[in-house]
Amino acid sequence: MKKLMMVAMAVIVAIGALAQPKTNDKSIWKQSKKIAKEMKKEGWKIDGSRTMEEAFFYHKQKMLDENNQELIANVVGQTNVRSLNQAQRWAIVNAATSYATQAKTMIVGRITSEVGGALIQDMGSPDDFYAAYENRVATELQGELKQSVCLYREKKDGGLDYKIYYLVNEESASKARMRAMERAIQESEFARANAERISEFVREGFKVTAE
Repeated sequence: MKKLMMVAMAVIVAIGALAQPKTNDKSIWKQSKKIAKEMKKEGWKIDGSRTMEEAFFYHKQKMLDENNQELIANVVGQTNVRSLNQAQRWAIVNAATSYATQAKTMIVGRITSEVGGALIQDMGSPDDFYAAYENRVATELQGELKQSVCLYREKKDGGLDYKIYYLVNEESASKARMRAMERAIQESEFARANAERISEFVREGFKVTAE
């Protein structure tokens, strides 16, 4: 019996060793385990084939690339969300909308700082452009968001909470913003008159607020 227990323990240790990614970056693995532990304590489960620890580990590894930024979509408190597929559809819309709002805020700031300077000011209001640009960015960006970690939490009423950690690659996002600008510019006389300068602003990257 004692020998059988020792064999069982050896198997458990071996499985644990296999679960840990082969890497020298023990710091990231330690952080990932800590995050996973906190998420599990809050009732979250992984939606995918990897363990939660592995999912966060690989997510953080990809975040080492300075071109990647993190964007988190929360589908929480939506009582009509009943399936994982439905939750994922909500999440991508939420993420794209959040990014688009941030992109618009950056443009508003840059254009405002240029008023009285290089921009032509007597060709209508920029408000139409702001609204159109935000809507277009939200649409264009959906195809560029890369799912990294997907979590779900079952609620007492049978519904689901959902959380997705997305990766946003700046090169791809920049192209999406430029496509959005080209479409939005058609709806604004002000933007058409200042197209060259505005395109410079759109190309500028910005630090994404994760949530």
